[in-house]
Formats: sequence, C-alpha cells, structure tokens
Amino acid sequence: MKQTRYILTLTALLLCATLVGKGAFLLYNQGITPMTTAEMMRALWHGLPLDISTVAMAVLPVWLLTLLTITVWPQMPMRRTAGTYLAVVTFAMGCITGGTVIMYENWKLLLDASVFSYMSSPGNAGASASTYYIITRVGTALASSVLLACLTVAITPRRFATEPSYRNQAHKRASLRRDRLACLLTGLLLAAMIWGINGRQADERSAFHCHKLVLNHAAVNPVGHMARSLMLYTRDYDRQFHHMPQAECDSIFATIFPQDTEDLTDTILSTRRPDILTIQLESMGAPFIESLGGVPGVTPELCRWMQRGLNFTNAWATSFRTDRGTVSVLSGYVSYPTASLMMTDSCLPLLPGLAKTLRSYGYTADYMYGGNAHHMNKRKYLEATGFRVWDIEDIDVLPTERDTWGANDSIAMNRMLRLMQRTRQENGPDRPFYWGCQTISSHEPWDVPYHRLDNRVHNAFAYTDHCVGQFLDSLSRTPLWDNLLVVVFADHGHTYGLTLDNPEFFHMPLFLVGGAVTRRGDISTIIAQNDIVATILSQMKIPHNQDFPWSRNVFSSNYTYPFAYCNCPAGTLFTDSTGTTITDLQSGYILNDAPEPNPTRLRNLKVVQQKSYSTIPQAKK
Repeated sequence: MKQTRYILTLTALLLCATLVGKGAFLLYNQGITPMTTAEMMRALWHGLPLDISTVAMAVLPVWLLTLLTITVWPQMPMRRTAGTYLAVVTFAMGCITGGTVIMYENWKLLLDASVFSYMSSPGNAGASASTYYIITRVGTALASSVLLACLTVAITPRRFATEPSYRNQAHKRASLRRDRLACLLTGLLLAAMIWGINGRQADERSAFHCHKLVLNHAAVNPVGHMARSLMLYTRDYDRQFHHMPQAECDSIFATIFPQDTEDLTDTILSTRRPDILTIQLESMGAPFIESLGGVPGVTPELCRWMQRGLNFTNAWATSFRTDRGTVSVLSGYVSYPTASLMMTDSCLPLLPGLAKTLRSYGYTADYMYGGNAHHMNKRKYLEATGFRVWDIEDIDVLPTERDTWGANDSIAMNRMLRLMQRTRQENGPDRPFYWGCQTISSHEPWDVPYHRLDNRVHNAFAYTDHCVGQFLDSLSRTPLWDNLLVVVFADHGHTYGLTLDNPEFFHMPLFLVGGAVTRRGDISTIIAQNDIVATILSQMKIPHNQDFPWSRNVFSSNYTYPFAYCNCPAGTLFTDSTGTTITDLQSGYILNDAPEPNPTRLRNLKVVQQKSYSTIPQAKK
C-alpha cells in the first residue's frame, strides 16, 4: 500500500543519507590517521546498528501519523504535518552530521551539546575560520542539510487517497492484510528503536572496534551521539556519573585526595608577599615545546626561560578549552566534561578566585586580555573572582594593530607592561599587585604579523613564543622584576597532530620565574592546573583548604599521591605514577591504558569524576 511504500522509501532515504554523511566524514578526515578502504568499510559496518536505531527513531513519528490515515483520518494533510516535522528534523540531522565532518579536523571529537555553549558569541567563534573556510565547508554542510530536508518533504504525499468501504469479503481480507503489514512495520520500527536504546548494540562501546580513534568515531552515529549528550547536559549535575554508592566514593576519595596541604616541605620564594603575574598561553600544549618532547624550534624563548626558573615537566591541563582551563587555574577547580562553570552565571558568585583571595590580603588585581573579554563569559567570571579587566576596548589599540581576535600578543603585552609600571607607581612600594593575562595569537586562523616558520600553525605558536620572550626580557630589566613571581602555563593543549586518546594533548608547560623565585631546575612531580592556586598560596602562608578544596599544594608532605584528572566532552584522562588511563565519556570504552591496564587507575578516575559532580557549585544550568 502507499503508506508502507512511503515509510520504506523515507527510511531508505534517511539511512542512505546517514551512510553518505559517514563516508564524507571518513574521506574528509582521512589525513588525521592513515586508513584503508577496508578499514573504512568496517567502520560503516560496525556503526550500522546505531544508524538503523537513529533512523528508526526519526521515522517512527511519521509512521504513527500514517497509521492515523489508515484508521481514523484518511484525509490527513501529510505534507503539512509529517512534512513539517521532517523538514525540521532532517535539517537538524544534516547540520549535526555536516558539523561533525568539518569540525572534527580541529576538535578531534564528535559534535555534542557543548557546542551550543560556544555559540553565544558567534562573532568570536567565527574568528577561528577564514571566509573561504566558512563559504566552502559551512556552506556545503548547510546546502546538504537543506537538500535532505527538501527531498524528505518532496517524497511525502500531500495526503493518502481515501480507502473505499469494504465491498466484499475478499476486499475485507485484503484490507486486513494491509493493516497487519502496517502493524508489523510499526513493530519493527519500535523494535529497532528499543534495540537502540536498551540493547547491546545501542551502547556506543559497540562502535569502538579498533585502535584508530577516528575510525571508532566514524562508526558512532553523530545524531544519536548528539541526542545522548543533550540528555547528559540537561540532567541535574548531582545525578551525572554516579558509578558507586556515595559513601564508598567518599571513602576512596579520602585515601587519594589530601584534605590538608597547607604545610611546606620546600620554600621557593624569597618573600611572603611578592608581586604576581600569571601568563596564560593560548593552546600552548607540550607538543609545541621542544624541551617537553615537542616539535623542535617552535618555542625557543619559552624553553630558554624554563631553564632560568622552576620548571614543572609533568604538568597537566585539566580540559580542552579556555573557559574550563581558566577556572581550573584561577579558581582551583577540576574541569567538568558536561559543564562550563565560567559560562554558567549562577555559578559565578559561588566560585573562589586567586584574585579575590589576594585582594583580601591587600593586593590589587588586574587582568589583560587582548581580545573581547565578553567571549565565553570571561569578563563576568574575571570580575566575579576579583579582577579589574582590561580588554580590546579598554586599551589604546590602533585599528592597524588589531587582527582576527583583537590586539595581537605583542601589542597587548607591551600595553600590559606599561600598565604594570603604572600600577606600581599608584600602589607605592608597600602594596603588592597581581596581574593576569592571556595570549590570543596562537589560535585559528593562525594569522600573525610574523614569518619565521613555513608551517602556519607552528609559526603562530612561534609568534606567541617570540612575544612572551621579548616581554619577559623587557620586564626583567625593570625594577618590577626584583619582587616578582611570574607563573607561565597553557590554558589547554591543541589537537594539532594528535587525537584525544593521546595523553600529550593534556600535557602542558608550567614554569615559575622572576626575582622572587629562589629555586631553579626541573620538577617531575605531577601537577594539574587546579593545583597551581594552592601551591602559590602555600608559599605565601595564605590558607587555601577551605576556599580551594580541589587545589593541592604539591610541596606539601601530604601530597603523597600525585595525579592529574583531565576532561573534554569526548572523554576523561587520569594519570599517576603507574601510567595513564583515558576513557570515552558516553560509552565508557577505554581509549588508552598505558603502559598496561590498571583497574586502580580506572577506579580512581570514576571516584574523582563522581566526587566532582557531587560537590559542584550547586547552581543548575
């Protein structure tokens, strides 16, 4: 009958569109990891159950409408009802699939609900891509989505023909057979959907079939992945990632996380009240730092300055984006894969801040950002945690000195040096100051006024390195240097040449220099971004246990189990002295367990994950 043929045609169209989208994903991203045609086909095969499940869930409402045309409403305007639904749903499916295809080369993760939090500032988000990129990639994705929506509407009839009344017994039997076929097809669709929700094949773990992460991600249905992530993001925080009874979690947590780290086993400062400068390096992961095993020749200035100070060679960024990393460093919090505390206004009054604490001890606190500080809600967060903020609108920047993201690093750091000198004059010799800043030039689209390296990505990081080196050289020649503690670190790593199952993505530079620093050399102790606050405050004899419960002083005698816990929307990393474990967030699949599987690491990962969500600042998204 017409209804059955229509549903089968619609199902086949959406399934074919899904497979075409996955094929485009594999072809577009095959440069990330070498892959053969046979490997691509296996990825499509392993993901087929999830694809069928997702398509069944999309088609089921349309089939229910067709049932009404069989039973009670034969003249239903199908194109107006089902067609409208399909236009919206298939356009969204096309956008999710297309967005996954084009974003994966940069993010190395499937598109999920976290993308919506970064769409609040579309101008800044668009700054990451060139006009050509937007027209060719984004334009193609949107055009494909519109085409799919138009095709589904086009095959939807305006209405099904009215069925005549039963004329005889044979006609009645034929009608019954038709209705039974309709019920059977409905049952098959329901079974596929239920299989997709509760069955073994529904688990994304079933799509992970090999050691190449990009092939595993290709097998996962991007629309289903987005739907599952939306359920995670809209669930109450304290209901997420509940792996074990809370009492058991608390008991294990108490054995691995020190409750008091305010004592000192090593003093590294010459004064209890130094002036402080924190420099946050955009995307500057360890793979760009030669002395940390990265690409040679990209960041010679940072490597030079590491040798002049106290260098932490085993430092870890807690997350994958600036909003998460900034809160970890300046508020001492761990990161959350499904939440951005910086972009949740109701959380901001509840967050501690290094600047806020230092103000209570007589410091002034200022922050320099060369771009627009409203991006990612940065200004609100910085002001809520004690800073006076200077951004592109507050400093003297000529139009010719602006680039894609704002004032380039050279301009912003030169302006900050002058403002720091003015702060010293205004404060006088007895009142200390705290300045924080973030660089911006080592970011897509890699347009910088510097041309030392042929590789555009390496050259952008080399430019930031050059600017920071010059700035530190200039600063060291001023009287400010004598009483200054400078803390240099990355806000997060970058996926250039990496996938998220590689722990080097979270490995970062962290070093302390300045006239107030008395020690030199390398420290191999594991330290995470959230530990920086407690480590600094302990050197200053300022209490931190109560205000910064997730921050640990790495020079404490109680810091007996060094570990780092890191997150991104795709997965979670836990590293300690025994090795590193990385798990996929939604499926729980272990992406990396090196040098060998370790159940204790996996258990501790789950403990910290559950504990962090049970103690999150109690404000809902």
